[in-house]
Amino acid sequence: MSVILEQFDPSPKAIFEPSMVAPPLEHFPEKVLTCYSKKLLERALEGRVVETICRLDTEDGGLPVYVFEEDGTRYGAYMSRVGAPACVINLEEVISRGAKSVMMFGSCGVLAEDIPKWGIIVPTAAIRDEGVSYHYLPPSDEVAFDKAAVETVCGCLEGAGEKVRLGKVWTTDAIYRETAAKMAKRKEQGCIAVDMESASALAVCKFRDVKFGQFFYTEDVLTEDNWDGRGLSGGVKDQAERLFGLALECLKAL
Repeated sequence: MSVILEQFDPSPKAIFEPSMVAPPLEHFPEKVLTCYSKKLLERALEGRVVETICRLDTEDGGLPVYVFEEDGTRYGAYMSRVGAPACVINLEEVISRGAKSVMMFGSCGVLAEDIPKWGIIVPTAAIRDEGVSYHYLPPSDEVAFDKAAVETVCGCLEGAGEKVRLGKVWTTDAIYRETAAKMAKRKEQGCIAVDMESASALAVCKFRDVKFGQFFYTEDVLTEDNWDGRGLSGGVKDQAERLFGLALECLKAL
């Protein structure tokens, strides 16, 4: 007996399309970056000439999509919501508005204590322990990042002097069901990090034929018998300019 998520429908057209609520917008930037931290985004945009080109509608007031210019090119920036379904709704609408390349960055949990806080991880593939990606791609255990995009992101980060760790990320939509047995299995599959959105966002961009790059900055750590928050999100404002700058250089090169 098949599981519902195995019943993939490859039809490119859905009954309810993103363009019905977020139609193409004139002058919308083709290159857009997004992160999950409001504090980081607001700090990084301080001092830049920024306009709000639109808002992504939500029940709690909406998310602004900002536009700023650098070296004569307009770039977009917005805050992704946490969790695959919410993240993907906004991502779909940004793509529908006109984005052609998306650079995503945000925090992740790490599965080894030797990975320090504020380190950089570039995912090579995402384990699909969530639901959204199965509506965009045929069933499989994982989805691989485009090799050229990974090389581009790594090149930009290493060129900026960053030490990069490469590995798979475990994308789960059940943050409070990360059991020791599940984590051991994911580590066997090559995972060095855990998040809640990567597999889904990557699947959407593959489905929509949009360039997609991603890196994580490392925060909390999980071991077989312990979770250490390591001051979760503490000090993110101090890292904002560094992380935003890295993401922007990667976006330029995508």
